[in-house]
This record gives sequence, C-alpha cells and structure tokens, in this order.
Amino acid sequence: MAVDIARAESSSLQWGACPESTSSGINLSCAYFNIPLDYHNASAGNGHLLVVKASATSGKSKGTIFMNPGGPGVSGLESLTTDGPALLNHSGGVYDIISWDTRGIGPYTYPGDVFCLSDEESISFWNGSIEVTGINWLGNFTNQTDLSNFYSQAPVIDTQYRAAGERCLQGPNGTTLQYIGTAATVRDLVALADAIQGPNTPINYWGLSYGTLVGAWFLNMFPDRAGHVILDGVIDATNVATKQSYLLWRDQVGSAEANYNALANTCALAGTKGCALAPFKNATGADVVNHISSAIEAGSFPILHDHPLASNISMRTLRASIYGGLYKPTMWAVLANETLPSQLASVIGTENSQMRRTHPRRATFSHQNSYTEPAIVCADSVDADPSLDMKDVFDEVVNVTRTVSHSFGAFWPIPWHRCLRWPVRAVERYQGPFNKTFANRVLIIGNSYDNATPFFEAEHMAEVFGNQAALLRQNGFGHTSIYQDSACTSGIIQAYLADGTLPSDKLTVCEIDSAVELFPGVRSVSVTVENSGFKA
Repeated sequence: MAVDIARAESSSLQWGACPESTSSGINLSCAYFNIPLDYHNASAGNGHLLVVKASATSGKSKGTIFMNPGGPGVSGLESLTTDGPALLNHSGGVYDIISWDTRGIGPYTYPGDVFCLSDEESISFWNGSIEVTGINWLGNFTNQTDLSNFYSQAPVIDTQYRAAGERCLQGPNGTTLQYIGTAATVRDLVALADAIQGPNTPINYWGLSYGTLVGAWFLNMFPDRAGHVILDGVIDATNVATKQSYLLWRDQVGSAEANYNALANTCALAGTKGCALAPFKNATGADVVNHISSAIEAGSFPILHDHPLASNISMRTLRASIYGGLYKPTMWAVLANETLPSQLASVIGTENSQMRRTHPRRATFSHQNSYTEPAIVCADSVDADPSLDMKDVFDEVVNVTRTVSHSFGAFWPIPWHRCLRWPVRAVERYQGPFNKTFANRVLIIGNSYDNATPFFEAEHMAEVFGNQAALLRQNGFGHTSIYQDSACTSGIIQAYLADGTLPSDKLTVCEIDSAVELFPGVRSVSVTVENSGFKA
C-alpha cells in the first residue's frame, strides 16, 4: 500500500519578537514553523512549532546549533531565556543556538500542553491518593506500617491510572497523543534544519538530559545528517528501547545520594554562618543530612502513622525541592539558606494546613496539572507488559529506595511509572539499532555526580557508539555540564564545534575551574560526596 508522505514547510522562517518578554540579557527572536502531525500520513493533519533563536554574541555567527533542553516537557523558549547565556558561553558565543517548544509543550506549539483533567476535577479525581500526597516513608522503607500503607494504594493507583488514561483520550489533546513522541521530534529537527540551513546539510545538535534521547534517535534515524552532535547528561537510549518504563527510575536516581551528600558537605564547609541547614558549629555533612532527616521524620510521623492517607503535600514538596535543587549547583546556597529552611519550618509546624484549598469558580487548566511528561515518555516507551500490575511497580519502588536511593527512591508521582496504564504509544518509535555509522563522531558528556542522569549511562552509550564517540567526564555535580564552569570542558566543546576535533583518549576528565564556589568561600573542588566534608 502506498504511503502518503507528509512534509514540513520548506520556506525560511520569519523571525520576530517572542510571545513572552525575556530578560536574559541575550538577543532572542522567535518564529513559527508548520509541521505535519504524522510524517508518514498526510491525512493526519498539521501542527506548528514555536521556534526560538539565541543569536551569537561574538561577532558574525559561524553557524547554527540546534538544542533540545530535555525534560521531557522543558520549553525551548524558557530554556534559552534562563540557560541561553551559559550555552552561548560554553560554545564560545560564535553560533546561533536554536531551540523550540516540541510537540506536547507549552501554549504556543500545536499539539501543545497535554491536559486531561481540569484543576477542579483533579482534586476530586485523585481523592487523596498518593498521586496527590506523595509517599511517606522513613529511612530505607523497611517500617511495616509504612509498607502496609503504601501497598494499600496499589489497587487504588492502578484503577486511577486506567481511568486517567481514558480521561486523557477524551480530553482536549486526545486525538493528538499519538503524534507527540520523540521520533516525530527528530523529524521536526531535520525539517527545521532543512528550512534554516538547506536540505541535506549537516546538523549540529546539543541535547541536554532527555534531549540526549532525541540525539541518540536522530543519530541513528538520520546517521548521514550528523554534524557535530553533543549529548550532555545522558539517558541510556538502549534502556528506553528495551525495558519496561517503570524500571528506568532506578538508573535515574543512581547518583542522587552522592549529590545530596555533596550539598550537605558544602553546607557543612560553609558552617552555621554560611548555611542555615548546618545544625551546629563544626557540623559534618552527615550532621546536615541527619538534621534534615530528623525534620522529615518529625513532620511525617503523626501524619503517616495516625492518618496514613492524610494529605502531606508539604512533605512531597520538601523532597521534590531537595532533589530538584540538586540539578543546579549554582543555586545550592539559595536552596540551603532560603528554600529548604522555609519548607522545613512548614513541615514541622503544620499538619493539616495543606488540606485547605480554595476552589476557583470555573474550570481551569494550569501547568501544574499538565500531563506532558508522561504523555511523551510513555509515547516513547515499549509496549506495556500485560502480565504486570501496579504491585510490580510498587515492588520496584521499595527495592530502589532500599538499594539505590533511600532519600528519593520512593518519590511519587514519576512519569515513567504511569506508562503501564498509559493508553497510547507514538505512531513511530525508534528502538534500535543504536550503532549505525554516523557522518561525524559524537561528543558524550557526563558529570561525575549527576542526580538525574548518572555517569554510567553516558559510559554505556559511549560503548554502544564505539569509536564513533568521545567520552568526557566533567568532575563536578548537578545535572548536565552547563551549571558549573570548566575551561577544560568548554575548550573541548568549542574545538569540536569548530572543526570536529575530539580528544584522542577513550576517556577525558575535566575538572571544574578552581575559582568556582558553591557557597561563598566554599570552592567546588574542595567538596566530596563522602560524609567527611573534605577531599583527601
């Protein structure tokens, strides 16, 4: 049967002002780009992307780097507004950086943000389950009361996730869910490059976090179009292609405890004058962690054991703030001196205040109730194994908490965990092979301690690519290389972008610049992930 091939528009983009005001100090411009919903079926209809460009800052542009900030669900516009200066600095400021709000993201791209339940419906729909409250657990999740309360939620969540999937199919995005996967995003990338640079030109690409999955799929779907491709903060694409999605959280938090220790050790080095979380003079990193853990236990015990299904949103927010705050070491001082002390006080001082909610007068859909992340990761995931149920997911959560990350292993909700009951997969998924012959070699970057994409994932993708990849380990903290300055890393990136030069060694290690401070007076190079607080 003949395939009705669809194509994106081929005319050049019309750049103008972006739809939201920005104050990043760099020159941003925006355009819209028309796309087919399905590149293999023109009858599916059309959509459009909001495209954003950060112009080169050091003279005339030497070319374009296409960038995906990851998430999935991170807006290209928001990312270039906040991270554009760092990206331009790391790349030398001599390239235009172009990103876009991919399918499923934001109000300006179509298909845009995925909504299934209004804010008002969401409150009654989840009905106080762990989807709203999060999971309460102490230590490494061995307390029998904790476990009983948790497992009692398995059939509840199973039923709710099935029902939520049906609501998503019936919602405002129901007819487009099958078109927002990563394979379509790769084809959008190639179509954008054709329109901006010309057909069949090499594509320079920088993928951050989930954007590295976009990069791995691009390299193998269009190996002849590979220009200078950087995968930074790497997700192991082979796992996404082969494993049930709920098993992927295990790797994601593989270095979370090390980063948490580093934050605590940095706080201890800053002392009580420099860090509000340091419990006493000469405290160690272990003391800081124990101080936070004691507050968590004090805040959770009456709720968890007297009222196991009571709302505990402030507790979930606290854990989320710690884990999310680890992403950017440049913000650790703010996290430790402002965000977490305020939340700890709230957790200890209030038990039921989080139950008080005001109901808007009419139905609204807000970003906090967007289903974009699960819609994309589940669209990309392998088909759900029909022999599994939510108890299997819960068993994995407990195991990850006990064996990988006792601080974050049981964080809930996690997009990967929804896919067992998500009703849609993308019309196109790339599931291998991942070792095709690329037109150019690839630069793979991972931090020594990345709380969201551990270095071993970068290592494995480098092994899969073989001699077609160079592996760089930046000896620092946080998620991706861009949040800590390293002249070594920047030099390698700039040389690679300029003429394809990559280190000859199988592994290159770059140190963080010695002047980089995590807290005032505390240099990054002085911090370890051990509990002593000092490097030997």
